[in-house]
Parts: sequence; C-alpha cells; structure tokens
Amino acid sequence: MPFVQAGDVRLEYFEAGEGDRTMVLVHGASSSSRAWAGVQRALAEAGVRSLAISTRGAGGSDRAATLDGYTPESYARDLAAAVDALGLGRFVLVGHSLGTLVSRYYVRDHADRVRALVLISGPDPGTGPRTPEQLAARQASPAAQRPADGRPGAAWLHHHAGLSEAEREALWGDLQQNPPERAQGQAPPWPGLDGLAAQMPVDTLVVLGDQDETVAPSTPLRGFLELPVERRSLHVFHGVGHYPPAQVPERLTGVLLRFTKEHAGW
Repeated sequence: MPFVQAGDVRLEYFEAGEGDRTMVLVHGASSSSRAWAGVQRALAEAGVRSLAISTRGAGGSDRAATLDGYTPESYARDLAAAVDALGLGRFVLVGHSLGTLVSRYYVRDHADRVRALVLISGPDPGTGPRTPEQLAARQASPAAQRPADGRPGAAWLHHHAGLSEAEREALWGDLQQNPPERAQGQAPPWPGLDGLAAQMPVDTLVVLGDQDETVAPSTPLRGFLELPVERRSLHVFHGVGHYPPAQVPERLTGVLLRFTKEHAGW
C-alpha cells in the first residue's frame, strides 16, 4: 500500500482509476480508507480516479503524539498537506460520518480546491461535549456492541455487506488496531464551523440512510436545510444504515456520479 508524507505525519492511502476527474474520500471515526474499497472499484469502472486517505491512527497511518492530533480539524490540516504532496488539482471531496467534519474544515480553508462536496451520514457540527448519560447510552447502542470473541458481529457484517470478505477482514483488522486515544481526540465539541453551512461556497450533496442507528437521520437532514438552497442536494437511501459506502457502494457511486455530472463540471 502507498503512503504520502503529509507534513509531519505519514498517511496511508489507496488510489484507484485514472483520468482528470478525481474524488478524495475521507472515512469516519472507527474506520479506515479500506471502507471505500467498493466505491473505488465502481468509480474506476466509470473512469473516475479516487484517493481514499486514512487519517492519523487509522489503518497504516502514523499515530498522533497528542490528543490534539486526533481532532477533525487536525485531520483536515493533514488532508491539505496530503493532497498538496500528491499534486492534486481541483477535486470532489467526499466525507463519511466524522469525515464530513474533516471535509467541512477543509472547505472552510481551501474552498478553491473543491469542485463539489458530498457529506454522508454526518453528525451535527455544533454538537457539544457529551454528558455521562449520553456516553453511557452511546456505549450501550447496538452499533457500539462488539462480540466477546473479537470477531465482527452480524450487524457490522450487514452494514459492510458491499465489501468482499477479504476487504471486510482487512478493515476489521484496522479497527482493532485503532488507538483508544482517537476516540478521545475526535469527541465533540468541534469548534470553528459555526455559520459555515449557511455560507457554503461549493455545491453540496447530503446523503443518509433512513435506518441509521449511529447518527439519527434527522441530524443530516437538519444539516441539509442549513445549506444555501441554490447549492444543496439530498439523497436518502431506504433501508440503509450508517455506512452507505460499505453497505451499498455501487448504489452510492451511482448517486455520486449523477451529482458530479450536474455540479462538478464533469
């Protein structure tokens, strides 16, 4: 697997496809760039180049020295250094879950580099610190449960059904290697995004699954309504949970291609 030196950190990334049309894919909190394998396959078949980059501590990427290195804003600075080091021109930026926050921070500082933005299953950027009761409820949710034998459970496999068995096994291995400090550093609040949605300078597609048990579907829907009317688009997957990139990658790719055809000048 290739790596890119992004400032003071070396990041793992996976590249697929060729051509001038480029997407950069940013994964969520408890994941790695391997979660995009199905999407990258489908994009390559459509003639789109894609790069999926693992944030600090995820997959084979370097770990951070402090908790501050695991914030979405820090990940966005790494992303900026990575795309510069890779020599990318303007691209479509796609973020999933926590990756939507990374993408928002990147657009805040580098909007001129982004042709269009896609936010998938994203949390509310204005979320405050979690109370002890909220933390307990989160840990008790079905999405947070892990089997005692260390193997992925039925729910996780269902949510990642669009990946091959080998891809699921590799991704699960990445998850087991996630340093616990990542969860602490990534936790809300996420300052510096106030007011950005209402002034979003690029066309933005919000995607969600109506069976999401991790981020309530109403949350990205509210985020959609905060975007400028002339710049916002919405797609809702029926019967899909929190992980459209891994659960229904071909269907998601179709949505991405239709959106970029209309809004990225492709």
